[in-house]
Amino acid sequence: MTPIRIVIVDDHELVRIGFRVAADREEDLAVVGDYGAAESALTNVERLQPDVVMMGVRMAGIDGIEACRQILNRLPDVKVIILTSQIDEDTIVSSIMAGASGYLLKNTDVRALLLAVRTVANGESLLHPTVTQRALNGLKGLIERNAADAPDMQLDTPIELLSKREAQVFALIVEGCTNREIGERLYISENTARNHVSHILHKLGVARRGQVASYRLRADRAADN
Repeated sequence: MTPIRIVIVDDHELVRIGFRVAADREEDLAVVGDYGAAESALTNVERLQPDVVMMGVRMAGIDGIEACRQILNRLPDVKVIILTSQIDEDTIVSSIMAGASGYLLKNTDVRALLLAVRTVANGESLLHPTVTQRALNGLKGLIERNAADAPDMQLDTPIELLSKREAQVFALIVEGCTNREIGERLYISENTARNHVSHILHKLGVARRGQVASYRLRADRAADN
């Protein structure tokens, strides 16, 4: 069995050592690198070719969210688990939008962390149970803020004008799915998903993905009235 290759990135040395010690006891896991700064990880990640990156959030220099985004731009098949010591709705939403596959608290039981690595390596996503509702609240807030940022958004182009495939992609954008997740859900490539998203933005006359969700929210409100 080829072990799951893991890179740990966190500015707390005890976090890195603790996880490495636990992972080294598992035959199916292999820590191939650990770094106290995102810059060091970004320098080495393509050489190390990890399957999973355990990423802290608040670090000097590049933070974990931006590092997650950069890693996935270079290695789109890598799974990133965001580790944090506190629950913050904005950070949760930013992590999801950056493409993270999981969001866990640092005080999560070690066995649960190891299970999380195996879960995301298998292509699944996860959130710590106490984080899930906060994530939903954060996504709702993001939608409402985008609606407020674009009060004059026109609804002249009905959603019904979207093709069947575009309507499917539209629904997944509203759910907060990344291009990669859309591709996986619809069995299409990430590039094809990206093209569909671009066409939808153009048809709806909006500039950002978040405004697609706002479009749906405003359309639903208009229908209710």
